[in-house]
Amino acid sequence: MVEFNLLLIILYIVCSVVLLALFKKENKWKALLITSLVFYYILVGYKILFLILLAYIIFRLGFVIHHNLSKIRLGVLCILIPLIIYKITGTGFHFENHLSKDIQILELLRWSSLFQIIGLSYFTFNGISYLIDIKRRYITPEKNFFLILLHLIYFPAIFSGPLHRTKYLIPQFQNISISDTSISRGMRLILWGLFKNMVIAQRIFIIINVFLNSKISGPYYLILGLLFFLYLYCNFSSFIDFFQGISQIFGIELKDNFRNRVYFSSSRQEFWRGWHITLNEWFRDYFFFIIAKYDKKRKYTDLLLLITFILIALWHEFTLTLLIWGICNGLWIIIEKKVNLQKLPYPKVRKATGLIYHLLFSCILALIFISPDLMHLIKTIFINSPFIPKQIILSQTTNIVIIIFAFIIMDYHYNKAGNNRFDKYLQSKPLPNRWFIYIKLTMTILVFGLNAGVDNYYTLF
Repeated sequence: MVEFNLLLIILYIVCSVVLLALFKKENKWKALLITSLVFYYILVGYKILFLILLAYIIFRLGFVIHHNLSKIRLGVLCILIPLIIYKITGTGFHFENHLSKDIQILELLRWSSLFQIIGLSYFTFNGISYLIDIKRRYITPEKNFFLILLHLIYFPAIFSGPLHRTKYLIPQFQNISISDTSISRGMRLILWGLFKNMVIAQRIFIIINVFLNSKISGPYYLILGLLFFLYLYCNFSSFIDFFQGISQIFGIELKDNFRNRVYFSSSRQEFWRGWHITLNEWFRDYFFFIIAKYDKKRKYTDLLLLITFILIALWHEFTLTLLIWGICNGLWIIIEKKVNLQKLPYPKVRKATGLIYHLLFSCILALIFISPDLMHLIKTIFINSPFIPKQIILSQTTNIVIIIFAFIIMDYHYNKAGNNRFDKYLQSKPLPNRWFIYIKLTMTILVFGLNAGVDNYYTLF
């Protein structure tokens, strides 16, 4: 499990706030550049020099492409090469790496380890979007290299995103402002992220480990898929909340990456509209639309959609398992589009049955996602006799009750929030109600929270 110690994060916030106070308003972004470089160096060491060099190459390519649009393909290929090497020379299966609880999942003696850097995907995708946006004349090249560098290695965003366009983030860097409102909004998101991660996600992870080491089989094995599906949401979204909160303290609003209650989607199309939003938008805007414009008669839309999901899968890892996972997701979306579920009668019944149907197939895809051996997975579910270790369920009763209790709290607030982010939802509450929620979440974390760190599964990618 990859963890970020809370003391390190607190130190980052304190150092950033102190440095921000030393700079004039127009130069406050330099304080965040300094702290981002220092704290990123703490995590990746000398490899930060490689990223600074790559950032400078992206910076210079911006001017080259602005004057010669035909250079865009060469520019994109240049900055994609390190990420491709990283994915091809990965050091092992992602879920096993996560189980190892080792943030340094790199073989340092291999030449390819130079490219195996936490946050490289975020760095590369933002660099590509910057160059393509210049080519499309959406933006002009940024003349200050250090602003581009900050955009690419901004500490609260580099490890899991969300992905941000240059046009969205750099203007915020130039208008940093710490206020009572920004601090309170930021602290709400940090509290919410800690609650989801330490109380729900980490406890689900314990149960997943226990079941993985048992002889559970048959249809019962789908329980593992459901647990991982819920774990991934609580883990990944909590990490986003947490670092959104840190960024919000500085008056910088990072984009949302998850729709509230996306786990209760009633179709795969609805799910992907609310899951890892900025990554899906990136592949849509910088791959699918670029290729689709050559398909003027829309004959190959389904094929392009399938290829897009395959690329999303292979971005996670270059394995046969992930390739199959990507194909399954793409085909699922295509079939839903052909059937058009929205035309089915009885909306309320459709919603309820859609929820069950989506959760069932999501469990299967979740198992594919974390299974290095598909034949073993098929044998476990469809050939082995059904078996569930009841003693494990009994031994994990406390964990299960706490998870259900915390999940109900989470879902209740998301239901009340609607489409609003958690900090804005709380802002609309009367002061007594707000403080009741603060105290409730804080006490739940203190009593039922586990490790004093924030773990993030997606750091592995």
